Amino acid sequence: MSRDARLARLSRDHHHALTLALRIQRELPAAEPREVAALVRDVLRYWDEALTPHLAVEARALFPRLAAVEEGGLALAGRAQGAQRELQDLATEVRGANVATRTGILARFGAALASHIRWEEREILEWAQAHLDDAALDGVASAVAEALPAQAVPCPVPHLA
Repeated sequence: MSRDARLARLSRDHHHALTLALRIQRELPAAEPREVAALVRDVLRYWDEALTPHLAVEARALFPRLAAVEEGGLALAGRAQGAQRELQDLATEVRGANVATRTGILARFGAALASHIRWEEREILEWAQAHLDDAALDGVASAVAEALPAQAVPCPVPHLA
């Protein structure tokens, strides 16, 4: 199913966040400590600039509209909120991690981010398109337009050694 234009901005954010998750998975196994530190800086900057506002607008504008439709929407919204809390906890762990533990925490963050994004695209946004009425979708789009920049924040590019 193609993405409803009113949800497309959220999907574009998902694309960039998935790119970051895949970058973590690709770079981390062979990264030297200096490269891990640079990756951590990129991840935390992206978290602050792009992911935190994205998660906030989903929690404020999308999840309540899902939960109001029927039992299926309530279950999806609840699961999504739990996944957001997990990502927030992992981001906090990455921020506070020392050199000895940050590789493992960053790997967990990348895996959780990729899993969450894929699930949201397959389940949440598909369900929203099928079950939310035009007024609800318009409300989501309006909230997204107010809370997020017109263009998605791109994933930070890898540092060249």
